This record gives sequence, structure tokens and C-alpha cells, in this order.
Amino acid sequence: MDRKQFLKTCGGSCLGLLGLSVLAECKPTRHVQGTLANNQLQIEKKEFILVKNEKIKYRNSIITKPDNSDYPIVIYRFSETEYSALLLRCTHQSNELTMNGDILSCPAHGSEFNNKGEAIQGPAEQKLQSFKVTSDEKNIYIQLS
Repeated sequence: MDRKQFLKTCGGSCLGLLGLSVLAECKPTRHVQGTLANNQLQIEKKEFILVKNEKIKYRNSIITKPDNSDYPIVIYRFSETEYSALLLRCTHQSNELTMNGDILSCPAHGSEFNNKGEAIQGPAEQKLQSFKVTSDEKNIYIQLS
């Protein structure tokens, strides 16, 4: 096999495997718009509900972007009463983070954070900015200041 044919064969195989792994991990992220009043963002808990095959399941996270913010906020649901809200801004050089399930990644330098905002891979060393979260039966409230 000549070099050109080898590269086509190997390259095509690698791209195919990469495509399959991306599709297997692909889960839609729910983007929601909350209600902002008195520097507090209100999100309805029903935004976490996902109905599949007539069964109710819950999303692990949703994303929102308040009008007055340069960065989105991810809200993680740990239980019916426990939530966390993290600003998707890397603490290394302020790049916007991307979500990979429970891992938040910086595309610029590879820093990674867990769903509690803790740095698990550098160069970032500081935790992500988090917000105070409270809830009642129907809503989640995120204090933005």
C-alpha cells in the first residue's frame, strides 16, 4: 500500500471512530431563560424534567445566561432540594468553559473543573465562581451578587 492510500485508510478509520465516540456521548444540553429581579435569577424546577418513554427522568444540569452577564451559568441538580450554580468562566484566564457532562473544560489551556466548581486539572488552581442557591416547591433562586 502506498503512503497516500495508507493515510486515506487510517485517517478515515480514525475519523469514523471519533465520530462514533462523539455521538455516543452526545446529550442535549437544556438552555433556559430565567426571570431576573432584584439581582436574583428564578428558574422553574420543571426545566430539569425530561420525559422519555412516558417515564419522568431528571436532567443533571441546565444552562442559563442572564441578560446582564457575559458568561453562562450552569445549574447542577444533585437532588430535589440540592442545587449548585457555577459561572462558566475559567479562573485561569477568563475563557468560557464548555460542558462535558459533569466536567467543565477550558478550550484555551485545558483546565478542568468538576460539578462542584473545583479545579481538577490545571493550569487553573482556583474554584469557579459559585452562587448562593435556594429553592421552594416550584422554583430555584440564584443570588447573582
